[in-house]
Amino acid sequence: MFEKIISQIEPLDTLSMGKCQIRLDNLTKPLGSLHAFEHLACKMAGIVGKPRPKRTPSVIILVNGSQRTLRLVDVFAAQVSATVISLDIIAEKMPDDKAVNRILARGIKSAGEAIAGGAQIIGIGLVGELNPVLTEQILAKLKDETASGLDVLTILKDQAALELAGLVGIILGAAAGKAAVTLDGAATSLAALIACRISPVVRNYLVSSHFSAEPVHAETIRLLDLPTYLYLGMNAGEGVGAALGISLINASLQVLNDMKTFGEAEVSVAEDGPGAFVQDRNVKD
Repeated sequence: MFEKIISQIEPLDTLSMGKCQIRLDNLTKPLGSLHAFEHLACKMAGIVGKPRPKRTPSVIILVNGSQRTLRLVDVFAAQVSATVISLDIIAEKMPDDKAVNRILARGIKSAGEAIAGGAQIIGIGLVGELNPVLTEQILAKLKDETASGLDVLTILKDQAALELAGLVGIILGAAAGKAAVTLDGAATSLAALIACRISPVVRNYLVSSHFSAEPVHAETIRLLDLPTYLYLGMNAGEGVGAALGISLINASLQVLNDMKTFGEAEVSVAEDGPGAFVQDRNVKD
């Protein structure tokens, strides 16, 4: 199952991205003026393989590694109409040598079920916290090894990093099913780095919504070389940042679909400046 999922992770559809960019360039606004929103719209076009992707229901999957019941993410998920589901691994806390494989498979399956239900965006989060010593050890190994020589599963097994295994499985399953993944805090970005060591193409499917000063979060985002869009001084975790990432993507899709082109609005295109070279009232989707 693991090898099959990796083989299904494909590069983004550049043809759809190019067509999406043409529409963005011809919307009734200065060329490139919405910057990150335009980049996110094009990313979604490449992920789903459609030049004009529509907004669909989203899902946030929380890996539940503790007994905590209060979920702050529910408040934020409601604002983006996202369903929150749990991948409960508490029962696996006394693992055998195959626990990591089982949880990895469960993560892949959870993402697949969300996509089968219509989700094109999957947010991820962790309920509880990773052991900081364990986190630093895993990060150090990831930094010391090259992508081609890294036996990631062995690292997870050696460290009994079950929460990370669940998150990695969700990320791989989402990318294989052509869904964007919105990250949260340190745990999710560390899982994303592991997933990218397994399959570098995964990076194209990741959206890092916010930046925090938490050292592990900052370092993993740097290693992933992902743009971050918000700085809120936030360290809440538990999927809150993932919900904010969904809100950014939803806004980008609303721009793409609800703003009119110059032709649709029947107004003049730019006659000078950079817009004069690419904007056309006759552009079609």
